[in-house]
Amino acid sequence: MRHFLFLCVVASCMLLNGCMEDLSCYRDMIIGTWVEQTFDSQTPETNLRTVHTFNHLEQRAIKCMGQGDDGSRIISDIGFQYTVTCKIISSEGYYSEGGVTKHLYREEQVLRFNDTTLRVKVILEIVNGNTIEPLVNEITYKKVSPANIHAKTIQNTWEMFQSSDTAITPFQITFQDDGTYIILFKNDEEVWEEKSDEAGMYYVFDTFLMTSFFNNPLFGTPEQKDVACWDISFSGEGEEMQWNAVVSENGMRIEKRFAFIVAKAEISEEE
Repeated sequence: MRHFLFLCVVASCMLLNGCMEDLSCYRDMIIGTWVEQTFDSQTPETNLRTVHTFNHLEQRAIKCMGQGDDGSRIISDIGFQYTVTCKIISSEGYYSEGGVTKHLYREEQVLRFNDTTLRVKVILEIVNGNTIEPLVNEITYKKVSPANIHAKTIQNTWEMFQSSDTAITPFQITFQDDGTYIILFKNDEEVWEEKSDEAGMYYVFDTFLMTSFFNNPLFGTPEQKDVACWDISFSGEGEEMQWNAVVSENGMRIEKRFAFIVAKAEISEEE
């Protein structure tokens, strides 16, 4: 009897969604961390992309740019419950927007799924009981490798030698193994000196870097918290690093770029 009921469930799912292998395959394959790549086949502003982690307990953790109590931008962590039924991913939970807590229920239909890529279409979005039109219809994700090796590669002191903004003063940035980073500038004596404000936080997901900071003269507004996200790459056996970001400034989309090399230790000459 139990076997008969199971076959009925499988048959119903096949009729409704045209899938059978997806019953177990999708549920297992989705486990891991995924970074948003495109919205409706377009490259979004880098800061708007989010990171989604699905675990075996059907919990969906989202790391994204959010808003602090003072209106500044921060890196937020949001938690949802999710289920996978055939080609439908259903997520439900609470999030805060403008200081107001809201309830979200969303259904996403899987359009493409393999070991590295997930593409979905948002087919239903309900906020506080009201069905709304999704801001984005189709989203493509790239899976973060289990090793996430660049999380280690980046832990070094890097010296910026090229920037798309020629007004930026050369600087060094040290990524530490506790998830913080520090900025160094040359003082009047041409010695690298650590920025006095609090250290920023960073997160690396393969080739996607999220940074948060306070009063940072390079990336943010003085006296405010802010967030900057970057697509990163490494070359020269890990001795060179490149950052790229698509941002909006004065109503225009522009690309920001930085290039770094591993900083060499300065040796002082003794008289």
